[in-house]
Amino acid sequence: MFIERFKIVQAVEPKTTNDAIQSAYIDLKNSVNAVIIVDLTQAVAHATEISLHQAKDALGIDEKIMIKDNPIWVKEDVAVEEVERTHGVGYVVQETAKNKQIIFQIDPSKLDINNGYTCIAVRIGATAQPTNLASVDVILDSKYRS
Repeated sequence: MFIERFKIVQAVEPKTTNDAIQSAYIDLKNSVNAVIIVDLTQAVAHATEISLHQAKDALGIDEKIMIKDNPIWVKEDVAVEEVERTHGVGYVVQETAKNKQIIFQIDPSKLDINNGYTCIAVRIGATAQPTNLASVDVILDSKYRS
């Protein structure tokens, strides 16, 4: 079953992007894969920036931006089934008033693991719009099954 194989973490509860958002740091050291799902409600058009950051622990010790690209799937309008695929360490959505979804597939080996980086977080730039909203969920595929 899905729920027995994967761990689902809410890294950011739905909140306004009036101010910048930083997700919780999620530890990937026991994962073979992580999928980060960012949902945006852009009630007011804004080219919102989303970036991936890595740290040595869940407290964000020695935080730095990711430098190795990962696959990204983008729906600039979730009402349309069209999905764009790209690679990178972040994404800037189009300046349109739409509901959007950005999905990052993270290979934990692309973190700076040789220097002790095992945790990942998402930052979402401020839109200065209290009616624009965001949430972030992370699905972890664990190395070890229960």
